[in-house]
Amino acid sequence: MPMPRILSVEDDPDFQHLIACALRNQGFEVHYAFTGPEGHEKALTLNPDLILLDMMLPGLNGAEVVKLLMKNPATRDIPIIVLTAYPAAAGFFEAEIKALGAVEYLRKPVRFEELLGAIRRVLAGRKSKPPFVVTKRGVFRIIPEAKSVWIGGTLISNLAPKRFAVLFHLLQSEGEVPWEDLLLKVWGRDGAKNDLEKTIQRLREDLGAEAYRLTTTRGGYQLEI
Repeated sequence: MPMPRILSVEDDPDFQHLIACALRNQGFEVHYAFTGPEGHEKALTLNPDLILLDMMLPGLNGAEVVKLLMKNPATRDIPIIVLTAYPAAAGFFEAEIKALGAVEYLRKPVRFEELLGAIRRVLAGRKSKPPFVVTKRGVFRIIPEAKSVWIGGTLISNLAPKRFAVLFHLLQSEGEVPWEDLLLKVWGRDGAKNDLEKTIQRLREDLGAEAYRLTTTRGGYQLEI
């Protein structure tokens, strides 16, 4: 039976080390992230059974990370236990974070027995999940289930379904893909060329500085990988 996979998102390396050692001794698989963006990215990659999330993080704070995870269908069901140094008097903040989707809210300093009890309560009855399947081609790395796209080591975007489908089919092809083929694969017989053109335009916006990789050819489109 696989060990439950826990992602600890915390910018204090000493606290990370203590928590990881203690949890591994209890039979858990533990992964680290030290910033908000890294925590978000690793949640997409690892598909953890549970996330331990600090609130005061560099890059993105804990509340912003929760919002991103809850917005994505691939990560919205991952339970989150928030660990924070906010004082007990800030009860309004606890209510706000739980409303966003966190299932437990623990204040630092936290006793390990208290944290372990919360983890076991949350995981009770849940089955360990396999990591997401990652597809690699050239400089691209994608996770179809999460509709996540990396170029090199940079997370580009979590794409809307049609944009992801277009990119996915371009990645699977060598050279130019005729626009008729893309339209049929993504929209079926109900799509129009205008639908594809608008999706290509928005996909280029998603790719940002990497948009040059998606070129328009005489008969369709091509992706530089």
